[in-house]
Amino acid sequence: MPANLPPHYFTAEKKLRFATNPQDKILAIHEMLGIMPHHKGTDRLRGDLRTKLAKLNKELQKKKGARIFSYSVKKEGVAQVLLIGLPNVGKSKILSVLSNAEPEIASYAFTTGTPVIGMMKFENVQIQLVDLPALTHEFTKRWLGSLIYSAELLLFVIDLNSDINSNMEEFEDLRGKARKSMIVGNKLDLPKSKKNLIALKEKSEGISVMGISAEKLIGLEDLKTQIYKSLEIIRVYTKEPRKQPDFGEPVVLNCGSTVINAAREIHKDFAGGLNYARIWNKKSNGLRAGKEHKLEDGDIIEFHI
Repeated sequence: MPANLPPHYFTAEKKLRFATNPQDKILAIHEMLGIMPHHKGTDRLRGDLRTKLAKLNKELQKKKGARIFSYSVKKEGVAQVLLIGLPNVGKSKILSVLSNAEPEIASYAFTTGTPVIGMMKFENVQIQLVDLPALTHEFTKRWLGSLIYSAELLLFVIDLNSDINSNMEEFEDLRGKARKSMIVGNKLDLPKSKKNLIALKEKSEGISVMGISAEKLIGLEDLKTQIYKSLEIIRVYTKEPRKQPDFGEPVVLNCGSTVINAAREIHKDFAGGLNYARIWNKKSNGLRAGKEHKLEDGDIIEFHI
């Protein structure tokens, strides 16, 4: 079966031939693997490239003083969400339409070379989005390990117009390293996408799956809402007796948090003198609540010392 390799593959292959150090060779091979179509005709070639990749990584690790790539991103907003996926799945486009970021966007693989940060507004909170370099096996582990462990949510982006099986293999490899994760199927406007989205949801039992088109602006508001829900956080608001609630800046807590958790978030000394609270929401109007009362998103709290 012929490999039927696209023109971009041979451009990447040329980079490999002219590369003079292990780092550049690794980048070129990852680019080739990202461009290469997934079918039986490419199995042997893919295996050969992975063998070369393993040797180059060993060579790089043996070099005295070899640089180990790593990044840290200072958290801002109520949570940090990572966008990760194989080359050319549309992560940068998603970042640009959801946030204030202006990443470089192109139709070829590996446009994003370093993390790109943007802030996504959801109602009255800001969520930090981080677009990561294209996902690869060994190289990604070297670059991104600490980020994946520390972020609140891993947003795995899949091209719905491509082979979803190889995408899922990559996702399963990272899923266990993340606190929480969800899948975003991009390019919903393309021919194979709707059928692949159905198959993707069947393969992803227990994981939230969203279908969108960043290019055509389809499903973006639903995606924002699902990102917020997947973070498993709540917003509560405080008020003083006989005054209106302060809706300017919510107190953000994990789902399942209690009155005393909210008090501690404001100030630990304040929590120490807490006696009880009154809660306002859709179901109650000034309900007296103890310290262990569980809070819900949107609750208004009046603390009593």
